[in-house]
Formats: sequence, structure tokens, C-alpha cells
Amino acid sequence: MIRAIVERKERHNRMQVVLDAQSWLTCCLTVVLAIGAVSSRRLAAETVLVKAETVHTVDGDVLSPGQVLIKDGKIAAVAGEITDAGDAKVIEVAALMPGIVNASSRAGLRGGGAEVSREVTPEFNTARAIDWRAREFAEARDQGVTTLQILPETQSVFSGFACVVKSAAESESRMVNPRRGVVIAVCSDPTSRNRSRSRPDSIYVRQPTNRMGVVWIIRSTLHRTQQGQASDALAPQTTEILSGVLDGTYPVLSVSRMDYDVRSALKLGETFGFVPTIYGGDEVYRMVDEFKASGAPLVYTALTTNASGRSLRGSEGSQLRWNVPGKLNEAGVNFCLGGENLLDQARFAVRFGLPRDAALEAITLRPAKIMSLEKRIGSISVGKDADLVGLSGDPLQPTTSVVWTMVGGNIYDKHRE
Repeated sequence: MIRAIVERKERHNRMQVVLDAQSWLTCCLTVVLAIGAVSSRRLAAETVLVKAETVHTVDGDVLSPGQVLIKDGKIAAVAGEITDAGDAKVIEVAALMPGIVNASSRAGLRGGGAEVSREVTPEFNTARAIDWRAREFAEARDQGVTTLQILPETQSVFSGFACVVKSAAESESRMVNPRRGVVIAVCSDPTSRNRSRSRPDSIYVRQPTNRMGVVWIIRSTLHRTQQGQASDALAPQTTEILSGVLDGTYPVLSVSRMDYDVRSALKLGETFGFVPTIYGGDEVYRMVDEFKASGAPLVYTALTTNASGRSLRGSEGSQLRWNVPGKLNEAGVNFCLGGENLLDQARFAVRFGLPRDAALEAITLRPAKIMSLEKRIGSISVGKDADLVGLSGDPLQPTTSVVWTMVGGNIYDKHRE
């Protein structure tokens, strides 16, 4: 009898454990669903009316004052005063400008931003190397950047695909273009690890070891592809992408800093029928007229905002100048600014000769046009993405700070995140 009582008690205890576990799982599921609901509300773009003392539309007149209506993550109206905003949430700010577009970034690259085992790797998928939670994206938002073009690292001659992403939102909706163009490195970067005339005990005992070798690899690879000559060293996918480079399917993005490297990139384009977009251009001031005649776009990444002597030397020992953007603009070169601290770059460029309207355009609409995204981003216009930057004052004044950044209709404030 005692044994039967003990067995009943043990069964009761086991049932209680099961019930407790079920309750715990139910509680966890409820919490997860609640968090999901909150997250969904957070991501859902509400109707917002932004009122600013000054609105810098970039592709139109400066509105003082001005208002912008946001619906479903898009710009629905832009005017001096909007009277039919309904029950929109009203936000007031001193100044408003389009979201900054960084056409040359490596934000979020993790686990290797390039395939270094071979020199011809145009198939490298940069988008798969991005850590969407990386600190660099939050830092970009803090500086007003809403769109970034992520370039692969340039240790390989054919480095891989560049991709365009937003600086915020869920990872699956942040991708704007996963295959914006194929990056080639017409510079000394691919030679940095390689060596020759030694024991073949490493993958880096190979070409190129100098700039001539870099150009030879590009020229010979494209020539074989052009002639339909199969290569055992190239996978079918690689050959297909190279064919896309030749027929214009994929734009060519050439990282070239020194003036002679820029000339080499332009000559390669002339030979194989493409016009490369030049990234870097540290010494393009030595050949402004020649570069203008080529018709090539330039993402100028060499504008230093540091007055130290070391900052006047680029990564390859190039000689930098502060007044280059002004000279490029005066000559009518199709260029934009790229790299870090873009708002500061625009301020420095104005100080050294670039007109104010051109400076704002160089970090918003011009990079959007170079990336063929001007119908979606780059200015405050009806129908474009609601990517905006709220500022404490004139965007080109050094004392002005970024108050908040809006990406797709959602506001990101570093003081509240």
C-alpha cells in the first residue's frame, strides 16, 4: 500500500514537471510573439510630416521654411507648407537634407573581404561577407549616411562584385543591388603579398608582383574571354561574369589612385569597350583635362580632412591636394566624394573652392547617379525613398551636428537607439 502511494506521488510529480515545462514554453512563445509584434510596429513606417526651417532638396530650390510628408517609407509631398497631412506625426528640425550616399565603403565586411587564393575572382560575392550588425553601420547612420556601396578588398586583380545596401532596416530589405559592378584593382594592392623567385611553398608565390603584372593579368584574361579561349584556371561562372564585363552587363569599377594607374584603367576600358568608374583618383589633378575627355565617372576618396603632414600622403604614397574637388567641378568632371566623414569632406571642399550646392550634391545626388540609383535616392523628391538627415543648422557649417537620420521612413537617433 505504501508502495502504491509512493508511485502515485512520483507520477504526480512527473506530471507537474511536464505541466511546468509546458507553461514555461507557452510563456516564452508569448514573449517572442510580443517582441515580434513590437518589432513589426517599429519597422512599419508611419506617416510623418517633417517641418524644417530650411529644406535642402538638392535637385530643386532650397525651401525656407519647408515641409516633407512621408508615407509608407516614401516621400509623398514636398512644399513650403503642406496642409493636407491628416493625422501625420509632426517632427520639427532646424535643417533637412537628403540621406548621404557613400559610394566607396567597406563597412561590415567580416571573415575576409576578398578571395585571395587566386587573382581572378570576379565571382566573389561581397554581400555574403557583410555582418549586418556591424558597428560601422551605426556609425554611418550617426554621420547621416543612409546608403553605402560596399566594395570588396583589392588583394586580387579581379576583386569581385560591389553591392549597394542601406545603413538600416532588416537585413533582407537592406540590399539595394547585390551586383552593382565588378571591381578591378589597377593599383599596387594585388602585389602586396605576392613574391617570385623563391620556393613555391605558398599561394603567394605568383604574379603579379608589380603594376605591369597587374595590367597583364587584366589584359590577358579579358582577351582570352573575348576570343572564347577556355582556361582550365577559370570556372565557367568566372568566364560568364567576364563575358558580362565585355558586353556591358556588369559595370567596371576600377580602384586606381596614382595618375599612371588611372591612365592604365582608362586605356584598358578603351581597348575592351567599357568606361570604368574610377575609385580613388588621388592624383587625378595631374590629368584633369585628359580625365574629363575620357567621360569616366570618378568616386574621389582622397580628400583628407586632417591637417597633419602624414595625411597628405595616400596609401600608395600619392601626393594629395585639398583643392581637387573644386578643380574637378570647374572642369565639368562627373565626380562625387566617397569614403569616411563625408559631411566633413563636403565642408572642407567648400573651404577650398567647391561651390556649396555642388558640395551637397557630391555626397547625395551625384553618387546616386554614378550608381544609377538617382530615381530612388539622392534628393528630396516625391516618390523617392524617405532617406533624410535632420540637422541642427546649416549642413556645411562645422558647428552643425546630425540630430537624427531617417532610413526608409524610420528615424534612427543615436541618443535613443
